[in-house]
Amino acid sequence: MDNIESNAQLKLIPASTSEKLESQEWKEIRRDRLINSLNRINFQDGEVVLNFRHQKYNSILSVQALPQPCQDNHLICNWLESQEFIKKFNSYIFDHFYFTDGFKKVLVNAKLVDISSQWVKLDLPETCIEMSGRKVKRHKCQNISYQLSQGGFFVEGILKSFSAVSFSVYASNDYRNILKGIDQESPLNIIFNNQSGFMYSGSCEIQRISSDFAGTTIILKPLINLIQRYKVKKFRSIRQKLLPMPNIFFEHPVTGKKINLRAIDVSGSGFSVEEEVGNSTLLPGLIIPELSIELMNKVELKCSAQILYRNINDAGKVSCGFTFLDMNLRDQISLSSLLHQAKNKSSYVCTKIDVNELWDFFFETDFIYPEKYSFIYKNKEEFRKLYKKLYETNPDFAINFIYKDRGEIFAHMSMFRFFEKTWLINHHAANSAKRGRAGLAVLEQISRFINESHQFHSTFMDYVACYFRPENKFPKLVFGGVARHAKDFKKCSIDQFAYTPVNSDYLRGSLSNNWYLANADIEDIRTLKFYYESESKGLALHALDLTPSRFDNNEISELYHQYGFKRDRKIFSLKFRGDLIAVFVANVSDIGINMSDLTNCIKIFILEPNNLPLEKFSAALKEICGIYEKNNIPIMIYPSIYAKNNSITKSKIYNFWVLDVQNIGDLYFEHLDKLLRFSR
Repeated sequence: MDNIESNAQLKLIPASTSEKLESQEWKEIRRDRLINSLNRINFQDGEVVLNFRHQKYNSILSVQALPQPCQDNHLICNWLESQEFIKKFNSYIFDHFYFTDGFKKVLVNAKLVDISSQWVKLDLPETCIEMSGRKVKRHKCQNISYQLSQGGFFVEGILKSFSAVSFSVYASNDYRNILKGIDQESPLNIIFNNQSGFMYSGSCEIQRISSDFAGTTIILKPLINLIQRYKVKKFRSIRQKLLPMPNIFFEHPVTGKKINLRAIDVSGSGFSVEEEVGNSTLLPGLIIPELSIELMNKVELKCSAQILYRNINDAGKVSCGFTFLDMNLRDQISLSSLLHQAKNKSSYVCTKIDVNELWDFFFETDFIYPEKYSFIYKNKEEFRKLYKKLYETNPDFAINFIYKDRGEIFAHMSMFRFFEKTWLINHHAANSAKRGRAGLAVLEQISRFINESHQFHSTFMDYVACYFRPENKFPKLVFGGVARHAKDFKKCSIDQFAYTPVNSDYLRGSLSNNWYLANADIEDIRTLKFYYESESKGLALHALDLTPSRFDNNEISELYHQYGFKRDRKIFSLKFRGDLIAVFVANVSDIGINMSDLTNCIKIFILEPNNLPLEKFSAALKEICGIYEKNNIPIMIYPSIYAKNNSITKSKIYNFWVLDVQNIGDLYFEHLDKLLRFSR
């Protein structure tokens, strides 16, 4: 132990830091407070740093150690790693040790008592120095790796300490030559990863570089206080201030510390919080994989989120905005319900209702007219059971929006996910005589939900769609108006289908003489796609999952079965001498999910209308109808002209409207906004 000596003759303030003290605030602290601090570090499995000074060149060698429990002036520290430098470096003397809480730095001019390759024993002084350090506290990191790059240079290592305004990284000597080539005046790009994967990427600049015999420490400053996660939209989510304020709770992915802050405002797509400047850890671009929004005791919504911006507000606090990355559908509905009611106390999302009152409302508003009721009457009990189950269980494929005041329903609109990434808008009814704008209120609600939730993976919403009759003025004005305004069939399209009910008992004909029906394969779906693109260039096939990548996907059917609902599909090809003449899509669902049974019907795409005799059309239908429990089955024919040319009786036209919510931008919401402003 004679090789390393104690620097006992040094002043209380080590020479290496005396210059810094002249420009920083500092104070002396007593040994009893020092001992408490060292025991706190031990309790938290923290470290102190021991500095050894070269006797000839005056350079400093820093070594990390773990302080053991301390009761008096004697302190034992175990080396973080076995320190072979004791044998190799006989030119060093012990200078001092220090520790930091990320905010302040405590310098201790202790006396070396004994030392080995496993531990060191020190005699603590009566007083030591506490220096004011950074304006923003840097926190120790938890197993975070980084990749730092600039041009062709690449460095990786471990993130040591972190705050929202600076962080330190460590690079081994393997990168010493690469670091010499980095331009310290130009920005660099850095990526953070943990065991679960990627969590941050951003630009930064070098503030300071320091090296020792083991490696290099780099202090970096992030350059970006605002990121753009999604496309810029004119019609953004409505930020609302809620009372009481929800609590935001998550484990910081870099520091591992629990963060609990109040949400200053909340919308369906994100929220903002405030944090203290001195303890700021919310870095724009950082991904929070698991976050809870606590609305009240034991009522929490779960999501993943990303920090969008950071700025200092007028109150001197740090204001940070978050955007939701994903949230399960039930929590989306709970949040939307809270926000919609905060904006309008009569607006409800998936609220509990008396289903009998809903039926009364449908009859009172003429939503169920005599012709429609003749179909409902034949399946009355099935309708009753279905709607009771649908509105009481609120399955993860259906959402309803209701305008209700003092217990009375004035408007209703719903949507349900019937295809993999398509939601069908359904059952829009309103009592305009009693509440003139109630119908527009639920339309605004459903549009707001679409605008805020389509970005979430868990919503499975690439398209929204609906069926409406061309002579119906309101949907023609709203949905038809969007299509006219868009002027782009790849953003919003309308296709016409001929609708007619058929009774399988009266279907005639047989398939023979080179006519045959088979299960559709991927080549048939490709051929259908080529035909549809030449005829329409719209979105119907994408919305109906009739594309080569999705036509045989049954995940949505499994979701229906999970909640005890019926949903299946079979696709058939009608061919003549090997040529595809028509594609029959048999959707099988509970009767009444759509009151015109448009989801429990057969859609027929006729690729060769002039080459399909009505007899063969009827024969193919007769074979397919065998998969249905009922004899009366609606069919929808595309192109609709086939029904007219072949005098198919009782046929009427339905428009199938599809909106690509991922690419429509503000067009839909601009059109809706004009209608709402005009109505006001």
